[in-house]
Amino acid sequence: MRDLGPIDPQDAGRTVTHLLRWMSALLPATASAYLALPDEVDVTGLFDSLPGWRWVLPRLEEDGSMTFRDRDVPREIHALGMSQPGASGVVTPLHEIDLFLVPGLAFDARGGRLGRGSGHFDRLLARRGSQSLAVGVTTMAHVVDEVPIGPHDQRVDWLATDKGVTECFPRSGPSRR
Repeated sequence: MRDLGPIDPQDAGRTVTHLLRWMSALLPATASAYLALPDEVDVTGLFDSLPGWRWVLPRLEEDGSMTFRDRDVPREIHALGMSQPGASGVVTPLHEIDLFLVPGLAFDARGGRLGRGSGHFDRLLARRGSQSLAVGVTTMAHVVDEVPIGPHDQRVDWLATDKGVTECFPRSGPSRR
């Protein structure tokens, strides 16, 4: 893999926020975002820029599963170091989420995603509703020619970078839409 070099996740986050706004006319209003780690694109700017959308955030449970809670639930730091909603609040069922914003270490044009190795997002995307969309969020510096895909890896439908939003083609492998 090539050297991806330094990125400014905040600048990329502002650009991706601007580029994803066009999706608001295409989608219902329940979306899952994430709370970015230092090397990920910050998408929290979308919360206030898309009025009427309901935003939920993932919570990694003790059993390794992921649940979703409203973005306003008080946050805590998980043992792995990421910020997440606390255990209070109502869990949003997976089938109610129309859009999943997904971070990654690298992506390719076919929607391949390199995560951090734990498979949490792959298990989540495998169970999502058939009409939902998964959007990989990154910078062009993190788009590579090909991400190795295993049998359990899930592809994203769209890729949002600091250079634009593109649909991933060809769709193959486990991802669905």
